Amino acid sequence: MADLGTSPGVGTLFETTIAIGILATVACATLGVSAMATHAAASAAMRSVMQDAAEREMRVALDVLKYQGGTLAPVTIATSLPVGTASPLPVRLSVSASVAPGGATSVTVGVVASDDATQRVTLSGTLDRRAPLPGTILHAQGLAAAPTGAP
Repeated sequence: MADLGTSPGVGTLFETTIAIGILATVACATLGVSAMATHAAASAAMRSVMQDAAEREMRVALDVLKYQGGTLAPVTIATSLPVGTASPLPVRLSVSASVAPGGATSVTVGVVASDDATQRVTLSGTLDRRAPLPGTILHAQGLAAAPTGAP
C-alpha cells in the first residue's frame, strides 16, 4: 500500500522556517532596543558635556560681573567640547547679561549642538548686588569725617 499524506521531512522544514523567522524577529527587536539604548546614552553624554560647559561659563561670567564696573558684551562663539573617547562635539556657546531696573544683573548662558539644535542647555543666574572693586574706600552718604583736633 502506498503512503498517502505529507512527507515526514516537510513538517520539519516548515517548523525550521518558523523558528528562523521567530529568531530573526527577536534579533531585530534586540538590536533595535540596543540601538535606542546606545542613542539615549550618547544623548545623555552630550547633555552632560554641554551642561558642564554651561556651568563653567556661568561661573566665569558671574566672576567677571561681581564687581562694580564689570561688563560683559553679548557673544556667541562656535567651539567644540571634548566627549570622553568620542569625537569632539561642535557647539555654539552664547553668553549675555542684562541689568534690571532694581540693579540686579542677570546672566544667561546657552550651549546648542551645531549638528542637532534639539540638543541644548540654557542656564540663568542673577547677581543681586555688585561689590565695589577691591581696594576701594567707601564713604557713607551724609556722614562727614570727624575733625582731627576735636576735644
